[in-house]
Amino acid sequence: MNYWGVQVRVNSWTNAAEAYVYMGKAENFTMKTYGTRASATTVMDGTRLTLTPDGKITGQWPQEHGTK
Repeated sequence: MNYWGVQVRVNSWTNAAEAYVYMGKAENFTMKTYGTRASATTVMDGTRLTLTPDGKITGQWPQEHGTK
C-alpha cells in the first residue's frame, strides 16, 4: 500500500480481526471481520483492501496504477 499505515488486532478465540487503516490525517477507517473476509476501498487513491479473520490484510491498487 502506498503511504498507508495499518494497525491490526486479532482475536483467535472468536475468529475475528479489526484493522485501523490510515493515511495521515487525510483518511482513516476501521475494518472489522468475524469469520469471513471484509473488504473496503479507499477514497484517496482507490486502493482495495481485504482483511481476513486471522489478521492478514492485503491491498490492491486500481488498474491505472498497476497492481501491488
